[in-house]
Amino acid sequence: MKGVQTLFSQLLSDQPADASRRTPGRNRDLIVRRDERLVHRHYYYLRICRKRYDEIIHILSIEFDLSGYTIIERLQLDVNFQLLKQLNTQQPTVTALRKLYPWMVWK
Repeated sequence: MKGVQTLFSQLLSDQPADASRRTPGRNRDLIVRRDERLVHRHYYYLRICRKRYDEIIHILSIEFDLSGYTIIERLQLDVNFQLLKQLNTQQPTVTALRKLYPWMVWK
């Protein structure tokens, strides 16, 4: 893994780590993947479980460790909104969602 040897060496040395080489912020690819899961879970709770909007936001907040405001903000992004519209059109079943994300609980 990248940086493992550096981390190991820094643990054994008295010199502080050089933080200027590290780029700040979050990985955009991981955010996109998280948002796709968020949209799929939103669809699941809305269309399959038939939960109320406020309940969905609360559940997603717990599942994804995000504030309700952030969840609403992420769902309103054009890419995520288009995916949600696509899911409403395609109406995937729980089995399809389970195949897509097998580690998540789909009742």
